[in-house]
Amino acid sequence: YLMTSSTGLLKSCKTTSPLGMISGKIRDDQITSSSVLPLGPEGQCAEKFARPYAPDGKSWCAKYKSLSEWLQVDLGFPTKVI
Repeated sequence: YLMTSSTGLLKSCKTTSPLGMISGKIRDDQITSSSVLPLGPEGQCAEKFARPYAPDGKSWCAKYKSLSEWLQVDLGFPTKVI
């Protein structure tokens, strides 16, 4: 499900099916970011770990502590995010 908010007020989600971050429908190469903290030989902070329930407690880690860091998911089709 896709829900975003810059104000902290969430609107109801109009989609009734998951996007695919957990199932793998969204492939690793569809996830990009502004930066990645280089940690370990296996890229333990890689974008591919920016998923719920990533293995071994791994997650995406931005290289810098900045509000300008971002994570992008290519949904494969034009999508309006509100």
